[in-house]
Amino acid sequence: MDDKIHIKMLGEFSISYKGNSVSDSDNRSKKVWTLLEYLVAFHNKDVSQNTLIDLLWSDEKSDDPFNSLKTLLHRARVLLDGLGYPSTKIILHKHDNYSWNNTLPFDIDTEIFEDLCKKASQTGLSDGQRQPIYEEAIELYKGEFLPKNNSDTWAVSLASHYQSEYTRIVYDYCDLLGKQGAYDRVVDICNKAIGFDPYDEHLHYLLIDALYRAGQQKKSIQQYQSVISMFYDKFGLSPSKELTDLYQEIVKKENDTEVDLNIIQNDLKEKNAERSAYKCEYSVFQNLYRIEARAAARSGLSVFLCLITLQSTARKDAVSHQTKAMNRMSNTIASTLRSGDVFARYSINQFIIMLPSTSYENCTMIGERILKRFDEEKPKLSVSVSYTLKHMEPSTFVN
Repeated sequence: MDDKIHIKMLGEFSISYKGNSVSDSDNRSKKVWTLLEYLVAFHNKDVSQNTLIDLLWSDEKSDDPFNSLKTLLHRARVLLDGLGYPSTKIILHKHDNYSWNNTLPFDIDTEIFEDLCKKASQTGLSDGQRQPIYEEAIELYKGEFLPKNNSDTWAVSLASHYQSEYTRIVYDYCDLLGKQGAYDRVVDICNKAIGFDPYDEHLHYLLIDALYRAGQQKKSIQQYQSVISMFYDKFGLSPSKELTDLYQEIVKKENDTEVDLNIIQNDLKEKNAERSAYKCEYSVFQNLYRIEARAAARSGLSVFLCLITLQSTARKDAVSHQTKAMNRMSNTIASTLRSGDVFARYSINQFIIMLPSTSYENCTMIGERILKRFDEEKPKLSVSVSYTLKHMEPSTFVN
């Protein structure tokens, strides 16, 4: 049987030896685990008792911190006794310093992971040589460094480092797999990585692109729509040009070559159309606006833009109120406008509406009707709503 002590710090904290294991899922004092985690993380140096006291009792006072530390050390050793390895040989105490015993045979997943990242970055390796290294590193990364200690400053910086290394490895490996056409594997890797870092836009880009190139166009579009909604709700951000360009490429190339116009026409028809305004992505709205602007230049038709803005007035849970209000406003706009009108979400708290073939007075009436209906349907939502109108400027053509 393996004589090594195996330590995990990615996704959890656990110490294993010959089938026995202790982990931070055990409901013990957080200070016991912090003491062990810190000694493991900095096992290459002696740690003074003053450093440990500052670490463990930084936010509270202890009448006798040195004895408190000795008591905590005893509790940590009792915990380690469950491994079946003499705990006095695992944690050393000498001259008011504490340390992990580096003479023992042990390994730590963070150090194995770091070594794999360095190997994968070596020059001169072929793609075939890099691939198993990438696979091993990605498999080894089980999640955030010490997730139960993610509020401690010393752990946060290390967590950021390992997450950055993991993300870099994922980017590089997905590029390699893309050259091989292994898009199904890219999808698996990106889904796992997004689980660890859901707000990395480039990971979403890689996933959407891989789904598209793997022949899952509808899923790639669904993923795009899900991503932009998340970024709107969380940060009020519009998708990057890189992501928007990818979406437009997917939409353009989704269909195979077809010569039967009846089939194409059937595909163009809106399925299960409702008698409500048409909501679309902002990138689609831009194209529709440009078409209307060209038509207005030729025909002189009047078209107005209406910008609806919502502001949360809640003292608590302001983001929650605003998110619910935006969902409610979307339904209100759709049900209030004509079926031929178009609107899109513009930002975290705004909708943009296009109102063709109408006058300023009629647009004002529409704006007031939207606000009134929204106010009637928004119980317990602390938000204020306003709107502005602007006449569309017809396109100016270059001779």
